[in-house]
Amino acid sequence: MDFTYSFGYPNVQRTLAIAEAISNSHTGERYQVDYRGKYRPLPVIEVPIELLVYRIENIRTKSLQRQWLAQHRDLPRNLFVSDPFSIEAQENQHQVLKLLVDKENLLKTFRDNDKLQQTEPLICSNDGVVVNGNRRLCAWRELYYNNKSKYAHFQTVRVAVLPDNDPQGMYDLEVALQIHSDMKAEYVWHAIAADYQEKFDSGMDIGLLAAKQNKKPEEISTYIECYNYAAQYLESIGHQDEWMLVDKQEYAFKQIVVGRKNITNPGDKELFQEISRAMLQTPAVGDRLYKQIPKVVSELAIIAPKLQEVFGISIQDSNDDDLALLTGGDTSSENTTSSQIAAGIRLADNPALVAQTVKSVLDTTDELEKEKKKKSFIFDQVMKAATLLTNAVSNLDDAMSTEGIGKQLDNIEGACAVLRDWVK
Repeated sequence: MDFTYSFGYPNVQRTLAIAEAISNSHTGERYQVDYRGKYRPLPVIEVPIELLVYRIENIRTKSLQRQWLAQHRDLPRNLFVSDPFSIEAQENQHQVLKLLVDKENLLKTFRDNDKLQQTEPLICSNDGVVVNGNRRLCAWRELYYNNKSKYAHFQTVRVAVLPDNDPQGMYDLEVALQIHSDMKAEYVWHAIAADYQEKFDSGMDIGLLAAKQNKKPEEISTYIECYNYAAQYLESIGHQDEWMLVDKQEYAFKQIVVGRKNITNPGDKELFQEISRAMLQTPAVGDRLYKQIPKVVSELAIIAPKLQEVFGISIQDSNDDDLALLTGGDTSSENTTSSQIAAGIRLADNPALVAQTVKSVLDTTDELEKEKKKKSFIFDQVMKAATLLTNAVSNLDDAMSTEGIGKQLDNIEGACAVLRDWVK
């Protein structure tokens, strides 16, 4: 055959070539898989490396396909769905897979050891769609097409052929292989989440989807919520669909989703979301970012005024009007203040300062928690206050602003009265 396709023969030729290879095979080699509810001994054949096509519906590449299209605006938006077997779709899928191959050093593994050969067959449908082994096929093609003499052992590849090309059967097979312990690490979280979102959008019941995935419905829902929040986050920082940026932030997004559910006030939710966005952009501020998120929720009332102070945000008073009261609108001062602080830090666009401020507050509250355990806690706090007040008095200057000082002195005097009663 004189086909010139590097990324798959045309459909009819693929099907005929595979059927002919099975018919002419005399090795009797079989590869056992659980397919469509029963174990099957699949025939193993050898085919030219250029014959096979990548499975575009591959779970592992779902989110990366979106990233690829976001980074290549000249490509059709429906490239991967309109005709998955087209040369253009297959060539671009090869590039998407190459992102994974490079990231996981698979190409380097085969390149560094040019004697390393195929040991386990790929799995494909009876019309040559690769169900398992897309990354390996991509790596071998990269090597062979760039140096056919050095990597001549990849001129042909061994494949175990399924009895049909049933889409649901192929999907279930990939899922079964994916949840196997030694395969699981190959799938980044947002790829799995993108698949769940796609199935949910198509109308599949979450309970049924959970049963197929061997998971609880709540786990599926959490994945979908994390995926949607991550999509919003990427868009908000100007990197829409660049999913590799959030490869390692699965647990942070899970904590954010849980945190949002524990906040009832809309303004507080908005502020929490802005703080989370800043922390995601500057994870180096704290190790294990996802462990800091719950602290932000519990300390939001302390964090908010500190952010207001650091960013110099002026809060505009908002009086409840009759229409808001009639419609049940939330016009509480907490909602208004938090929303305005959220808008202020969003406008400032300084995520590093937001994260630094939040970390400072959390460090202080952690320190206070430790100090509360000491018998001398009250004395230590009063002593610190006395030192600060003495320092303020010794630095009095007529040029300094007196705004707000009177109110704070009233608060101090009230606190002092309570403490004196306690001491008596």
